[in-house]
Amino acid sequence: MRKQLIPLLSALTILALALPALADSVYTGDRNFERAWRVYVTRNNPKAEEYFTASAQAYAAALQKDPQERTMRFQSTRVKAGISMYFAGDYDLCIKTLTQAQGKKDKIWDAALFTALAQGRKGDTDATLKAFDKFLDANSSQRYITTAMSKVLPGVKDGSVKLADAIDSIEKETQRQFVDNVNRYNHLNGTIPASEACSGAYWWRKNISPCSQDMFRHD
Repeated sequence: MRKQLIPLLSALTILALALPALADSVYTGDRNFERAWRVYVTRNNPKAEEYFTASAQAYAAALQKDPQERTMRFQSTRVKAGISMYFAGDYDLCIKTLTQAQGKKDKIWDAALFTALAQGRKGDTDATLKAFDKFLDANSSQRYITTAMSKVLPGVKDGSVKLADAIDSIEKETQRQFVDNVNRYNHLNGTIPASEACSGAYWWRKNISPCSQDMFRHD
């Protein structure tokens, strides 16, 4: 009996050690994004950055899989991944992921916004301005963000405002915008587009957290 138990115990030990590697990377990314978002909209930025970094790492691992998990191909999942990558400081992967999320015709305003912010952090003025134009073209009605843009982007264009300072200002107002959105709309389904309800694919636009798992099954 003892001789039979030793191989079994060894196999169980190996399986236990391998479980983290077998975990669903998208699920891990989603869960850490949710944790990050809850503290981001309550302005606990150090903790939010910690969770965003964990989320970005999980999503990056999911993007490397061949074939990719079905949920990683959702536009909304790629937007969450790109936002996480922005706050984690991985600007190149953020831009690549959000560009893939938008495609050629789709107007996804938060994808355009964080693409612009990432381009700004990289110091690419032309790419930053083009991405902000896409954000405006999406007509998202995010008044704090657009007001900040109207104040600083003309200065970026004429050289009177440093790009880094402009990005700092717009990023600050971006958080203010999401905090305001959550305070006004949190879980008020029926008053906002279904995709932005707490059960929708883009729940973070108006909510502190999702209220359903539906967004993980379809986009």
